Amino acid sequence: MFSFKNKSVSTPPYNKYCRSGLLTRQKLFVLSDNMQIPNGYNPHPNPLPRRGNMFAFTLAEVLITLVIIGVIAAITVPSLINKTNNQEYVSRLKKAYSVLSQATNSIIREEGPVTSWATSLDCIYNLYKKQLPNIKECRTNGGECFKPGNYKKLTGEVDMGNDWNQNVGRKFILADGTQILFWNHDPSCTSRWGDLEIEGKKCIIIGVDVNGLKKPNMYGKDMFFFSLRQTGVFPLGCTTDSCNGTNAFGCACKVLREGAMNY
Repeated sequence: MFSFKNKSVSTPPYNKYCRSGLLTRQKLFVLSDNMQIPNGYNPHPNPLPRRGNMFAFTLAEVLITLVIIGVIAAITVPSLINKTNNQEYVSRLKKAYSVLSQATNSIIREEGPVTSWATSLDCIYNLYKKQLPNIKECRTNGGECFKPGNYKKLTGEVDMGNDWNQNVGRKFILADGTQILFWNHDPSCTSRWGDLEIEGKKCIIIGVDVNGLKKPNMYGKDMFFFSLRQTGVFPLGCTTDSCNGTNAFGCACKVLREGAMNY
């Protein structure tokens, strides 16, 4: 019991007015029937620390965090960029196939069966030029169409057998920058190109670089092949499993069928 001003107050060991141990550090005054806290009393015995006492990261901790972020970025960013690029290649391949198919169908309506006009590369080129008025013809070995030198396979190995910038067929550029190559002409439209066309009704091979001179200049990535046959234009590789690291000349059909580069 404490007695102040002839009033007695019972002090429990702990209640909402009095925290444990508080009575041992300062006096409690009862000035009236309502308990009042004296001046200077702090209801929060453990206030927040001042700015000088606040915790902060050390330089070493900051550097370690930045290193971890850098490692994660180095792992994930290239994968995201590659996925985005692949989606763009697929979109441009679909567009190129649509443009070539529409032009071919228009020529067939105007000129008749493919075998009646696919008699020479010059004839084929001039008819497509009429259907695609905004194309730009490329000079031989001028570096305007197809990267000088050899393209790469999916394995990264350089294809030493073909240099599409050299004096090969007829080459031109579409309005959106896509490069087209007419090559390996067969006037009879009865041959095939390796194992890529089992039925053997090829008139010419059509090479398509969907992003022009830009990298990666790789078969199955930005370089694909079609064939002009007796009934129209078709992507290579639909009859055989020829989309692999060895050559990837037959990836156009796989990509167009699946809508993605699942390899």
